[in-house]
Amino acid sequence: MEHHHTVQKKYLAQWVSNELSQNNFWVYSIPENKIIEREPDWKGFKQKDFNVLDEEEDNFYLPEKVTALIDSLGIQAIRRINPSVQNQLQGYDRCYLSFYIALQYIRTPRHREELDKFIEATTLKFMRADLNTPEKIKVSKKDLLEARPRNEAEKRSLERALAMSDDELKKEIFEFIHGKDIRIKLTNSGHSKSMLKVNRLAKNIFDIQWVFLAPVNRTAFITSDNPCYTVPTQKTKTGVGILSENAMSFFPLRPDLCICLVPKYKSQREYFNKLDRKGVREINQGTLENSYQSVIAKEKAHLEHLTRKYDHKNHRSTRDTIVRELGDYILFSNV
Repeated sequence: MEHHHTVQKKYLAQWVSNELSQNNFWVYSIPENKIIEREPDWKGFKQKDFNVLDEEEDNFYLPEKVTALIDSLGIQAIRRINPSVQNQLQGYDRCYLSFYIALQYIRTPRHREELDKFIEATTLKFMRADLNTPEKIKVSKKDLLEARPRNEAEKRSLERALAMSDDELKKEIFEFIHGKDIRIKLTNSGHSKSMLKVNRLAKNIFDIQWVFLAPVNRTAFITSDNPCYTVPTQKTKTGVGILSENAMSFFPLRPDLCICLVPKYKSQREYFNKLDRKGVREINQGTLENSYQSVIAKEKAHLEHLTRKYDHKNHRSTRDTIVRELGDYILFSNV
């Protein structure tokens, strides 16, 4: 069993407060509402077997090998960007960075939880509509006789089901489907396989306009355990994704550099902009609000100033999925 970084260690190392020691940075822990000192290999940015194919006998860690390659090429591309020169990216760097952004957008616990919420909402909506009476449940005790329980809990559940009549079994399943205790989500393999399809998202990111933002002197960008996030550019009752034309995405690449994706424009070009203190502060506030459980800064004072009045008790680590019926259409959205 391995622990995998949900945010790359070398990326986090750019925020160390002492570049000579390379072993610490400042973290604001939202659940604890306190600032602590940690290192890039901190367990708070790791998940046990986060990025594996559970159901595969071979290539169990294939997704981790893929992410390691993307991480390596991506961080090298990030280090080569020079906002003072403002040249277009050279060679394959735009390609590498497209993959890096796409991967970081989907690899975090926040993204996984939001995806699970979305899958649960859509599945339950249509399943409950199809199975709106116990009579529509197509299962019988005969079907269960061939089941092979994988653990003691499944064995007990199977024994209980086999003690029921067919009508009792259907009623039990119906009540469970329409009850509050049912939970539906992707397996770890299901989430990890999406990382093997990251090229699709990377291709679309490659095709849109990028703006590199640099802070004024004596200011810096912070980052988080969900560093790549999307915000709407106008008021909307629906959620926005990284490719939504009414949204922009932000990803602090270094303390002195943040990328902004603008899907509205398909230009395949990079632009550079210098932000004043107010602009840097607004992006840092967005990074804090869109984090999962923690944010990082190179200077402790930056976190102290940013979080002094932050309402940590009402922090939303993930968005919820809402369901709207619009005539014959059903809209699912994370907001």
